[in-house]
Amino acid sequence: MTKFSVLLSVYRKENIMFLQEAIESVSIDQSIKPEEIILIKDGLLTLELETIILDLKKRIPFLKVYGYKQNMGLGYALNYGLHKCSNELVFRMDTDDISLPMRFEKQLKYLEKNPDLTIVGSTINEFLHRPNDIIQIRQVPLTPGDIESTKHMRNPFNHMTVLFKKSIILKVGGYIDMPGYEDYYLWMRLLQKHKGANINEPLVHARIGNNMIQRRQGIGFLKKEIKFQRRLLQNGLIDYSKFTRNILVRGFPRIIPLFLLKFLYSKLLRT
Repeated sequence: MTKFSVLLSVYRKENIMFLQEAIESVSIDQSIKPEEIILIKDGLLTLELETIILDLKKRIPFLKVYGYKQNMGLGYALNYGLHKCSNELVFRMDTDDISLPMRFEKQLKYLEKNPDLTIVGSTINEFLHRPNDIIQIRQVPLTPGDIESTKHMRNPFNHMTVLFKKSIILKVGGYIDMPGYEDYYLWMRLLQKHKGANINEPLVHARIGNNMIQRRQGIGFLKKEIKFQRRLLQNGLIDYSKFTRNILVRGFPRIIPLFLLKFLYSKLLRT
């Protein structure tokens, strides 16, 4: 049986019930179990989070927990966690989402049939409060060709769905500090020489009832967008015309009214 790891990061502001649901969905509820689940504590946690993690460790023997005292951000936490993963194949997961029971099995079979791929993701079901109140599906480009032609305009993967080859991720530099864009920046570097694909089936229920859209709006996030696009330009990952286009097309939604932003999200990226 193929051995693989699952990588998650948790910090002190996260919900204990969401964390429990996420961990159980990648362990107890899966048709194929991981050899290990690597949970990184990004800084000191609350007593409630520590208590639920202790309970989960008692029930799930392959849950391994590591951490450090100061909150360092998602990119640092995931790089730290990658070096703790024992296996070449690593699944990513967020601590407020829920993986469907056949997720690992389907992605592993897809990668087995397409060994030239480095990364495999999927579409997601987005829900507000409970998984049965799905409101939309977040689509992503599916084939390597589709991903290549659209990667400059939008993030080609739903981060919480990806399965990737650890050695290649580390070879291209792993996650680099880029608040709000750690994953997208990694994919852009990865796709210079390597290929990825997405399965046209939601394999993760993603929670958007926790102000997800609001957190990606405002002047502060516009500044992050501009910083990200400048880095892509400096690294030769986009040219000046794509830089200008992205500042206009991707920057504009950061400063429009929230109701209009939600409308654009639902019409352009979701079904």
